[in-house]
Amino acid sequence: MQKLLTLLALIRPKTKIRWLITLVSLSGFILFLLLMTPASRSAFHTAMFISQILDLGIKPQTWLTSEPVRYEITYSRGQQQGQADIYRDPNSTTQAAILLFLGANAAGPNDPDVINLGNALARAGFVTMFHWSPTMGLHKNIDYDEVDNLVHAFQYLQSLDYVDNRKIGIGGFCIGASFALVAATDPRIRDDVVFVNAFGPYFDAKDLFYQITSRSWIYGNQTSPWQPDSLTLQVFANELIETLEDSDNVDKFYNKYVESKTIADSDFTDLTYSENLVKRLIDGVTLNEAPDLYESLPQPFRRNMQFISPSSHAHDLTAKTFVLHDRHDNLIPISESYKMTEALPNAQFTELVSFNHVRPEEGNFINMIKDAINLFRHTYGIIREAH
Repeated sequence: MQKLLTLLALIRPKTKIRWLITLVSLSGFILFLLLMTPASRSAFHTAMFISQILDLGIKPQTWLTSEPVRYEITYSRGQQQGQADIYRDPNSTTQAAILLFLGANAAGPNDPDVINLGNALARAGFVTMFHWSPTMGLHKNIDYDEVDNLVHAFQYLQSLDYVDNRKIGIGGFCIGASFALVAATDPRIRDDVVFVNAFGPYFDAKDLFYQITSRSWIYGNQTSPWQPDSLTLQVFANELIETLEDSDNVDKFYNKYVESKTIADSDFTDLTYSENLVKRLIDGVTLNEAPDLYESLPQPFRRNMQFISPSSHAHDLTAKTFVLHDRHDNLIPISESYKMTEALPNAQFTELVSFNHVRPEEGNFINMIKDAINLFRHTYGIIREAH
C-alpha cells in the first residue's frame, strides 16, 4: 500500500485522475462480474441482510437497494377475513416470496424488529408476508385453526401478480415455526412450498409438554434441569385450563396461572379430579409422572397436540427445511430442534449462542462473530433456494 501511495505521489495530477477513474471502473467491473453468477448474487444479498438484522453498526443494504413499501391487507380465507402485512420492492416485477408466522403472544405489526425484518427481507429480494393471528397474538394461547389459516395465506401469496409462485417459502418463530412446518405438509400447498425456515420450533408437542411440566430438558436418554420462560408456562397453563369444562374455578385458575395474580394455593379447595390434574401439571410433576398424567387429559386435547406436532407430519414434508435454535432457549428447548433435524432427511440445522430465544442480543463478541458466520451460512442456503 505504501509503495502504491508513493507511486501515485509521483504521478502528475491529470494522470492521477485518469488512474483513479481507471481503478474505480475496474473495481466496478470486477464487482459486476462477481454479481453475474447466481452464487455471488446470493452471497451479496446474504451479507447485506445479516448486517441489517444483527445491527452491526453499518447497514449497506439501505444504501444499495430500493426502499420497500409496506401494505396492510385483508384477504379471504373461507368464510373469514385474514389480516397480514406485506413488504416488497416497488421497483421489481416478480420476486420470490416468504410467508411468516410469529406465533403466540408475538410481537405486533409495529414492533421495530418486525419492521426491520420485513424491510431487510424485501431488500434481499423477497416479497414478505406476515400472517397475523388475533387469537394467538394477543391471548397467550394456541389456536389450532391457524394451521389452516396459514394454508389460505400461502394460497393468497401465490395469487399475487408480483410474486414468482415457483419460489415461495414459509417460515416462523417459536410455535409459529412449528405451525408453518405443519402447514407446509398440507396437500393443497405441499408441492408448491420451496423451503421452510423454522426458528426455535418444537418437533413433538407431547414431548414439549413433558419437558414443560417436568422442568426438564430431554434429548434421547439425556435429561437435565430446564426452567421454562414465564410466557411458555402461561401458554401451557392456558391450554390446560381450556380442558376444564363447566368448572367454577376457571377464572381462579386463569388469574393465577395466566395473569400471574397472587392467589394462594389454599384458595383451591374441593377440586374435581380434572381440576386437580390440571393444577398438578401446571405446578410441575416429575418426568416419570408426566406420561401417565398426560394420558389422563381429555382425548380432544391430546388429538390436537398430535395435530400441531411436526413429528406427526414429517413423512409428508417435501420442502428443504432450515432449522435454527438458540442453545439456551428457555421458551422451547433446543432438544426439539435436534430431534427435528434428525427426523427430517432434507433438513439443515444451525445452532446459535448469542440470541435470546429468537432475538439477537449483545454479549460475548467472539460468540456474536460466530453467530454472524453461522447465520450467514443459514441465510445463504435460503436465498439460494429462492434465487
